[in-house]
Amino acid sequence: MLLTSDFVKSRYEALRSRAPGLHVITDIEGASDPDVTALFAFKLPAGIAPRLPNLRLAASVGAGADGILSAPDLPPHVKVTRAVEPGLGFSMAQFVSLQILRHFRSLPAMERQHAAGEWKRMAVLDASQLTVGIMGLGSIGSVVADALLALGFRVIAWTRTSARKARVPVFVGESQKDDFLAQSNYLVCLLPFTAETKGTLDHASLRKLPKDSFVVNVARGGIVVEDDLLALVDEGHLAGAALDVFASEPLPASSPFWHHERILVTPHVAAQPTVGPVVEQFLENLQRLAQGQPLLNQVDRSVGY
Repeated sequence: MLLTSDFVKSRYEALRSRAPGLHVITDIEGASDPDVTALFAFKLPAGIAPRLPNLRLAASVGAGADGILSAPDLPPHVKVTRAVEPGLGFSMAQFVSLQILRHFRSLPAMERQHAAGEWKRMAVLDASQLTVGIMGLGSIGSVVADALLALGFRVIAWTRTSARKARVPVFVGESQKDDFLAQSNYLVCLLPFTAETKGTLDHASLRKLPKDSFVVNVARGGIVVEDDLLALVDEGHLAGAALDVFASEPLPASSPFWHHERILVTPHVAAQPTVGPVVEQFLENLQRLAQGQPLLNQVDRSVGY
């Protein structure tokens, strides 16, 4: 098997410990390597897959597989999987709750008062009077929704193609998206990054949010049109944003997001799969692949998730 990035190399020791007989390489020597049947990656640069003529499995170490699916030369017969583990949902729920509570309870203003030595009490709003809208209600979105419900917020969700069983009202498809957006005082983006979701949160969509709404993007940067978001924050329609993902990562030093007083930038750290369970899933899928069995968490390459 092939490891393709420094991010993935951190899994190397876990793989070696759990499967000492597995031949693991981190680089391809020569024009091709016919011995590689699987790769474990976050991204798959163009030019690698054609050098692996016997590649059968491309496994993502993250919850999304867009970094692999974006490879233009990945053969259609290669199966793609993504990482799914319970701890990822809890980690994401913690991060999203942190960002919403930070804004809802006016933490930046209180920190400024602390620095200035100023004692000034603030009104505490009623969370039940505010609605959090979650775009994307998969295994992670459902956990995030439950956490925010427990904090007292009204929570709704939107899914692009089908209704999911959930404890919150679910809006489905383009015909119900505007109604969903119009109710969302906080918008949390957890959509997968696909050709259909790219740029879906543009000026027209973000404008449909209530005035003074707050945006949290923990999915992929390309889903939000960054210039449109910035314009709506600057003109006062949006109260601000917490952004963990960007169209270009690392975020360039020249980005206006860095020093904007109403936008918080974090370096793609909202949630990361725990090494152990992800490695176990990968090894289980190697066995299933060898035995011709269905794979765990296989991605439908036609839809991107």
